[in-house]
Amino acid sequence: MRRDRLLTLLDDIGNPSGPRPVTVVSGPAGSGKTTLLAAWAADRSPARLAWLTLDDRDNDATTFWSAIWDALGDNGPATPADIAAAIGHSGVPVHLILDEADRLRDEDVLTGLETLLRQTPDNLRLVLAARTPPNLHLSRLRLEGRLLEIGLPELAFTHTEAAELFALHEVELSPDQIDEALHRTDGWPAGLRLIAMSMSDETADDRAMADYLSEEVLSAHPAHVRQFLRATSICELVSAELATALTGQADAGEILDRLDRANALVTRTTEPGGWYRYHPALRTVLLAELDRRQPLVRTNLHQIAAEWFRDAGLPLAALTHAVAADQPGLIEDLAGSCGLRLILSGHSAELHTLLNQRPVTSSAAALAAAAAALDLSDLPAADLYLSTVERDTPLHATLVQQRALLAGQAVDDAAPDPTGDDDVDTLALLNQANALIGRGDHTRAESVVQRAQKLAISNGLDNAILRCLVQLASIAGARGELSQMDTQAANAIAYATDRGWERSVPCLPAYTMRAALAYLRLDSGAARKFVTAAREMLPPKAIPPAALATLALDAIIAFDDDPPSEAAAEMVRDRWRRLTAAAMAPQLFAYVALAAQRIALTSGLIDWAVEVAQRVENDLTDTAEHFYVQAALQAHRSKPIPARKLLVPVLSGDARVAAATTPIDSWLLEAVLLSRMDDYHRAHGAIAKALALAEPLSALRPFRAAGPPVRDLLVKGAGRFGKLDRFASNALAALPAPRTGPVDQLTSREHDLLIELPSMRTTEEIADSMFVSVNTVKTHLRGIYRKLGVNHRRDAVAVARERGLL
Repeated sequence: MRRDRLLTLLDDIGNPSGPRPVTVVSGPAGSGKTTLLAAWAADRSPARLAWLTLDDRDNDATTFWSAIWDALGDNGPATPADIAAAIGHSGVPVHLILDEADRLRDEDVLTGLETLLRQTPDNLRLVLAARTPPNLHLSRLRLEGRLLEIGLPELAFTHTEAAELFALHEVELSPDQIDEALHRTDGWPAGLRLIAMSMSDETADDRAMADYLSEEVLSAHPAHVRQFLRATSICELVSAELATALTGQADAGEILDRLDRANALVTRTTEPGGWYRYHPALRTVLLAELDRRQPLVRTNLHQIAAEWFRDAGLPLAALTHAVAADQPGLIEDLAGSCGLRLILSGHSAELHTLLNQRPVTSSAAALAAAAAALDLSDLPAADLYLSTVERDTPLHATLVQQRALLAGQAVDDAAPDPTGDDDVDTLALLNQANALIGRGDHTRAESVVQRAQKLAISNGLDNAILRCLVQLASIAGARGELSQMDTQAANAIAYATDRGWERSVPCLPAYTMRAALAYLRLDSGAARKFVTAAREMLPPKAIPPAALATLALDAIIAFDDDPPSEAAAEMVRDRWRRLTAAAMAPQLFAYVALAAQRIALTSGLIDWAVEVAQRVENDLTDTAEHFYVQAALQAHRSKPIPARKLLVPVLSGDARVAAATTPIDSWLLEAVLLSRMDDYHRAHGAIAKALALAEPLSALRPFRAAGPPVRDLLVKGAGRFGKLDRFASNALAALPAPRTGPVDQLTSREHDLLIELPSMRTTEEIADSMFVSVNTVKTHLRGIYRKLGVNHRRDAVAVARERGLL
């Protein structure tokens, strides 16, 4: 297959001074060096192409230079200087490719080749291909910018190239399956091709990769190096000191360095401490060889590694090897002493998996196991561990509180007594902050989070730091500082992304907050992207209240993105009820409640709208939300005067506000009610108040949710909002305009009746709710049908929605 990315890289067009004269392509067996150069040479078709595949016979200067001269198609003196001069005098582009250049070891040959490298004519591209970079002094060329180097990182397949390779083999894989294949092979071309051949039932079988590695990579090493590789392959990363402990070989560092330089699928990592990593496919083969040749050795090696990692202060690696060695005492000692630190550092999943592999007996280890389970919202596992531990400890009390918070239960938010153990104190502060946020005590919550953050930073507890960042974003959102909330949520996601945690449970609230603000700003694409990401992070076994809000928001966005339907409304109602069954922060409850009631009224589900109002009255008594939802019900029942009276405490600023958008919604409802009373002057003033509150938040959703009357008022007031004219224009542009020609204006009574039609209640029930006679309702219905050009109630609802009247 063609790899245009690498062909372009070889062209070196992007180099400011033109293509560099010398190129070195190096990589292990099966990395596609020769195939790449063959495709490049064939495509570029220089005036003269010389390709020489070297072997041991070329370690003779006369033989080597004569072979190059012959490859160039000339006859003459076979010296480096003469060849350089002849190529330069020809004036035509020449590509000279020396494949398997690492075969060259003769000093005279290498000295002559270095002469050619230093005196490269302008029209010569000299390309050296080798498993190991040839033993030449290339540093000067590198410093002068005359050397192009292509190694294994560049030769490795990308996701797109891997997909193309599998397609060529007629193997259909999902993107996730392709990613898994890339992970198994590190993008190594030979490994990917062997997988593709095996899956397509071609010549390869399950042993193909093992045979290839044994023949092409391992066979080149002497017996003691192969034994060294087998013993050290039990570790994902190995250092010289660890390798010495595992093998007893004092020259372990030299062996690892040589393997790295030889491109033997052993690479030095960038981590401090001199660590090396074996290619995943090579490690698999080595472990299989170890088990076949020395079946009883692996357990002992794991124990050595566990003790080495423990002494080196690397508890997660130590615990991993202790479990593999089946050392109960060491496992429980490590879990009890380091488990909470591992959790707060971001290793809950690994710890949970390791401790679930065998029974935990000590109280300290069981508490660590419970903490890991709670961090992953696995309440059944946490309950099992907590039932077996000593109860009168600060950590046990903290974990019980965390468990109650996850279950949506009210908990004590009193400050925990300091224990002197920074890990326990950090977790206790995080839990206290969550309890305070749930009670709406933002000032105390912020102070507690800052204390937890200080402890977490001083101890390098990255997972705890992430949780603090998310909590600070939540506090900003609860205070109505929505732009600040969005910024802090984005910072939390960026912090997590830097550590590979962007899809972890602690990030879930951050994505939900970003989705909520995008929804408020009518950015449907961003809202859907963020809420989908959040939904995919939901813990499978127990969903805390804050995560239930994600499900509610997901349903609300779906309802407003698509044409409203009864099924979509029922989905919102179901998720609303799941959310309200648990304890939650008042601000969170307020935002969801107002959206739920709007959807209930839009869908004609009056009983649900009343249910929402009753729940708000119980939980948010005398708040702006309490007055607003009652006013919305009165307005829906065509009772503008009682509705406006209910709004007075909100509009005057006397009522406490839980959700930042409630005053906006209230002023918009006031404007609609005034317009129904034909008081357009005061309606204009109410719209202006709503615009002034919404503009700092770029909140466009309330204007769309308020319906066609608000659009009419924005049209009538265009150019009369002063500094708010630009935002008013944006709000108007975001509102749906009628899709067909104008219709006769509905009367206020007809519009009130139109709002009732989606409910599918009987004419008698509607008449009763509107306090009019059945005949009056029928008269208004005939007027609606005539003005909308329909004959049936269902058609009237469809046309009204199409024209933006509902």
